[in-house]
Amino acid sequence: MVYVILLNWNGWKDTLHCLESILRSDYEDFRVIVCDNLSTDGSLEKIKTWADGKQPADPDIDEQLKPLVFPGVVKPVPYVEYPRIDAEAGGNVKDEKVPLVLIENGSNDGYSAGNNVGIRYALKRRADYIWLLNNDTLVKGNTLKELVYRMESEKGTGVAGAVIYLARQPAKIQTYGGGAISHFSGRDRFIHSPGPVEYVAGTSLLVKREVFEQVGLLDEGFFFYWEDVDFSRRVTGAGWNLAVAANAAVYHKFSASVGGQSLKSDLFKVSSLTRYFKKHQKSGRWFFPVIFHLSGMLVNRIFRGQLNRVGPILKAAYKALFK
Repeated sequence: MVYVILLNWNGWKDTLHCLESILRSDYEDFRVIVCDNLSTDGSLEKIKTWADGKQPADPDIDEQLKPLVFPGVVKPVPYVEYPRIDAEAGGNVKDEKVPLVLIENGSNDGYSAGNNVGIRYALKRRADYIWLLNNDTLVKGNTLKELVYRMESEKGTGVAGAVIYLARQPAKIQTYGGGAISHFSGRDRFIHSPGPVEYVAGTSLLVKREVFEQVGLLDEGFFFYWEDVDFSRRVTGAGWNLAVAANAAVYHKFSASVGGQSLKSDLFKVSSLTRYFKKHQKSGRWFFPVIFHLSGMLVNRIFRGQLNRVGPILKAAYKALFK
C-alpha cells in the first residue's frame, strides 16, 4: 500500500488539481492523505465539497495539462476526517478502504512538521511506501507505478524521485529528480539530466517505510526549504540509495505557497541553509559555506534593486548563525 501525502496551506485550488490527477493513477493500491496546516481560506470545506461533487476544480490550467485534471474523476469520493491526535494514533481501522483521508493539523508549524503528521498516520497503518508530493503539482496516470517500479528494481533503494517539469512550461525540466550541494560555497543546484543526485527533491519523494523507521521523520527544525536535502543525507548516511524514475513525470507550479522569490522565501532559505550546514559540517567548517551563500544572495538582491530585503536578510542570518 502506498500512502500519498499532500500538505495544504491556503491552497485548495492547487490541491483539487493535484487530487484529480492522483486519483487517475493506474497503480491500484494507494490512499491519499491531505494534511491541512490551519488554513484560513476554508480549504478543508472546499476539499470536502469537491469530494461530494459540488465544487469543480479550477479550469485555469495549462491546456497541455488539462487532460490530467478534466473531466473530473467520478464523485462522490469517499473520505474520512481526523484531528491530528487521532490521525497520529492511526485513526480507525474500519476506515482503511476509504481512498481520501483529511487531517486537521491544528497549527502551521511548517513543511516538515505538517508532513510528519501524515507520515505518522501512514506508518501506524503499516504503509509499504509513503509518497510526499507537493500539493501544487499534477501527475500522469503512470507516475506512481513508475516510482514504485524504480524503487523495487534495485535492492537497497530507499528513496525514489521523479522528473519534475514546470507546469507553465510542460516541456521544460525543473529538475531531473533532485540536485547536488557544494559544501564549499553552500550553493545547491538542480540536476537537469540523467545522473546521480545528492538529494531527492521534496516536490516528489517516494520513501520506503523501513527508511523512516531507521532514520526518523523529517527534521521539524526546517520550517521550509532544505528539509529534503537533510533527509536525503541522513538516508544515504544510513546506507540506502537514492534513485530517479525516468518515466515518472510530475508537473510543478513552483513555490505557490511562498510566492516564488519573495522576501518570505529568502528568509526561510537563510534559516534552513544555516541549520543544514551547522548540522552536517564539522565544527567551524559550517561557517564558510553559509557566509558564501549569504553573500551571494545579498549581492544578487542589491543588483536587482531589492534593497529593502538587505536588512531583514541580515537580521535573519544573525539569528540563524548565533542562536
